[in-house]
Amino acid sequence: MRLGRPVEDIVRELDENGFAPLDDLVPESVLEVMRRGCDDLIGRTRQMRHSSQGWQLEAEGDGGGWAARATGREGIPGKVRVVGYAHEHSPEIAKVPGLLGLNENLVEPLHGLRGDFYNSYLWAKPSEVGSEKPWHQDALFLKEEFYEAYEDVFTIWIAVDDAREDNGCLRFLPGSHRGSVLQEPRGINREDLFASPHEPSLDIETLWPELTPVTLPRRPGSAVIFSAFTAHTSSANVTEDQRRAVSYVYSLPRRPGTTGAGR
Repeated sequence: MRLGRPVEDIVRELDENGFAPLDDLVPESVLEVMRRGCDDLIGRTRQMRHSSQGWQLEAEGDGGGWAARATGREGIPGKVRVVGYAHEHSPEIAKVPGLLGLNENLVEPLHGLRGDFYNSYLWAKPSEVGSEKPWHQDALFLKEEFYEAYEDVFTIWIAVDDAREDNGCLRFLPGSHRGSVLQEPRGINREDLFASPHEPSLDIETLWPELTPVTLPRRPGSAVIFSAFTAHTSSANVTEDQRRAVSYVYSLPRRPGTTGAGR
C-alpha cells in the first residue's frame, strides 16, 4: 500500500477538515479480494426478507431499509444496505487490513499510536433502491465507555465500485469535527437508535452555518479516512449501477496528556 503523498499532508488535512482523500490506496490484486467478499456477502441475502442487527436490507418506501428494520417491514432480498462485522462473515473482507497493513502503514503514522481494530462494514448502496444516508456523525453510535480508553476513531472507507454523486458517493462537512463535539439529532433514543423509523439527521445549516459541504467521488480502490466527529452524508443511488464500499474502523487510543472530549 502506498499513500502517494507525505504523511504530514494527510495529518494536516485531517486536523483542518476532519477527513482526507486517499487516491489509489488499494492495488488491483487486493481490490479483487474485496470484490469477492462483497459478492459473497450480498449473495447470502438473496433468501432474506427481514433485516437483523448485523444484516440490513433495503426496502421500498420512505426511509428505506432503516425504516423497514425499525418497523419490522420486509426488505428486498438481495438488496443490501449494510452488513456490520463484515470481517466475521467474510474471510476475504477480514484479510484486507493485513494485506494493506492498514494499522502500521496508515493508522499509526497518522495518529502516533497503533489503533485497535473496532469494526468493518459493507456499504452496498444497491442500484435504484440504495437509500440516502442523512447527515450524521459516527460518534453517535459510540458507547459512553468508549471514551474511557479512546479519543476518536479513524474510518477508512474504500470504494469497491465507482462512487459518484448520482449513485451515492460521500459528502463531508469540513471542520465539523473541531472540538470533538457530538451533535445529537432530536428525537433519537440513545438506548435503541433503530427504534425510530427515521435515521438520525443533523440540521447542518443551523449547527454549522459557516461551513460548506464537499462532495467526494471515489474511483475503485481509492479511499477516504475520517474522524467519528466529521459530519457526512450520501445521497440515494438512482442509477442502474451498484455502489459497493467497505470501511475499516480503528479506535484511537488516548495520547499522553489528553482528556475526555465530546461527551
